[in-house]
Amino acid sequence: LRSKPKVDKKIAITIFSFPPDKGNVGTAAYLDVFDSIKAVLGQLKKEGYDVGDAPDSKEAIMASVLDDPEAKISSPDLNVAYRMTTDEYYEKTPYATDLEENWGPAPGNLNSDGQNLLVYGKQFGNVFIGVQPSFGYEGDP
Repeated sequence: LRSKPKVDKKIAITIFSFPPDKGNVGTAAYLDVFDSIKAVLGQLKKEGYDVGDAPDSKEAIMASVLDDPEAKISSPDLNVAYRMTTDEYYEKTPYATDLEENWGPAPGNLNSDGQNLLVYGKQFGNVFIGVQPSFGYEGDP
């Protein structure tokens, strides 16, 4: 990465989301997560990274990540960045059948539209702002 031009580097920012389905996406104690993301995107742009058409306000960043009328999590509605088919999932995850004993076959009920596995977030140039995948239900260790 040291020799790769900044404009070509790919960066991922993961946003907290637990417990799932409780409207907690992008929350953190005593932190303004989306204002922090705005500051990071601004600094990355200033330093020559490709941030595409990233909005300039924290409200617009929040809206682009959280608002999607097709999202399957009730509150908030999350932007679907990618729909992975079950065929692609099984191709990329050689141990997938080992997981089925506890979780059942893909696509399952979490992060799914019933046919595909859903990756929530938003891409801005080479920066992906992703929402932490649900990994269970509140109270279900």
